[in-house]
Amino acid sequence: MPPTPSRWSSNLLFLIIAIGTEAGIANVWKFSYLAGANGGGLFVALYFIALIVIAVPALMAEMLIGRHGGKSAVGSMHILVSRDGIAPFWKIFGVMATVAVFLILSYYCVICGWMLDYFVFGLRGGFKGIDSAGAAAAYAGMLANPARMLLYSGAIVGITAVVVAGGVNKGIERVSGVLTPVRFAILTCLLIYSVGFADIGAAFRFLFIVDWSHLTAGVVVTAMGQAFFSLGIGVGVMLTMGAYMKPEYSIPRAVFTVAIAQGLVALIAGLSIFPLVFTYGLAPTQGPGLIFVTLPVAFGKMPYGELFGTGLFLTLSFAAITATTVILETVVSVLQDYSRLPRRTLTYAVAGLIWLAGIVTVLSFNRWSSVYPLRLLGISSTKTPFDLLDYLTSNLMMPAGGLMVALIAGWALSRETTRKELGLNTVAFALWRGLVRYVVPLAIVIIFLSVR
Repeated sequence: MPPTPSRWSSNLLFLIIAIGTEAGIANVWKFSYLAGANGGGLFVALYFIALIVIAVPALMAEMLIGRHGGKSAVGSMHILVSRDGIAPFWKIFGVMATVAVFLILSYYCVICGWMLDYFVFGLRGGFKGIDSAGAAAAYAGMLANPARMLLYSGAIVGITAVVVAGGVNKGIERVSGVLTPVRFAILTCLLIYSVGFADIGAAFRFLFIVDWSHLTAGVVVTAMGQAFFSLGIGVGVMLTMGAYMKPEYSIPRAVFTVAIAQGLVALIAGLSIFPLVFTYGLAPTQGPGLIFVTLPVAFGKMPYGELFGTGLFLTLSFAAITATTVILETVVSVLQDYSRLPRRTLTYAVAGLIWLAGIVTVLSFNRWSSVYPLRLLGISSTKTPFDLLDYLTSNLMMPAGGLMVALIAGWALSRETTRKELGLNTVAFALWRGLVRYVVPLAIVIIFLSVR
């Protein structure tokens, strides 16, 4: 198995790429609709508590495993078994993480394609004067057209493949190093617009005033799940980023920087979106359709709405690319560790398979929308093929992977190894180790048992 030659060129670029990867569309699209549906300020408060107590220790754990192993998800686990003497059983984590991230990317690229589709829709003037019926029809029309979805998901996959084929330094660093600051600048402009033209006060009250009367076990679990899964823990992505870290980079400092940045991005997105929702009398509890069905109605009414809407979906498209490149790198790095084929060949082959696998997701929204595979096994279920794929990866494989990360870092690796990688003082290390050994696994089990 050849050594992994890739290293991040600088700590700054590493941080930019890590932030760009973690602050993806989940922190704009999913955070916004979950906050809207789960009590606003209460959800935000619980989200940030979970981010610090659960997600940050787990992310530190995954990154230290990656840097200590120095290879792909699969390769690092082989190194840890042979060099550090952890149980061979843990090799299953590398394999499961690679399979999970491949499956996730197959449908994630389809959803990212929706962002690109709506950006083009905005460029063509689609948001001008659009009403609720028109917004619903536009969204339904996109989902009903498999060729159109395959075209835009193919564009996302193609751009991602070109970037990753260029390598870590000449591909991922160059593209993410530009797109991440640009999309943050666009998001800031959107926030400024909302401050000047919409009800920013209502948005502040909604997002920052905590109404404890809405506190339920379901809201707590949802906030924990968003904090944990928005960082993509348990599927080898941050393990791979850790493998490319130089020894002098501080893992705790990097993780806290990334966590704070992605939390701020989520808040800026919320403060950009919810003022429009309240100004134009829309409902903040619309769920996943908030971005695609509810907000376009505001775009059709507000001054310069076409520009705002197009800018929002451009930001989401950039967010998609900065995330998919590192996710694809996670799969390619595994193949590089075990293959002599050129990087470009491996990258384009994997990208092609991902696009083909995405056909399952695309058809689930139209031609296969009434196909329920579990019924073939005698199980009463209305889950489409996409629903099953999402359930398998998000509700089973990611929690299992996150649990393994916590157990490997907290129990399988020696105390000396993890302390050396983290470089924490005695008190801080004891706190991290206690969280990753007990609190993080317990939280993951709660999330796992709560999903349906």
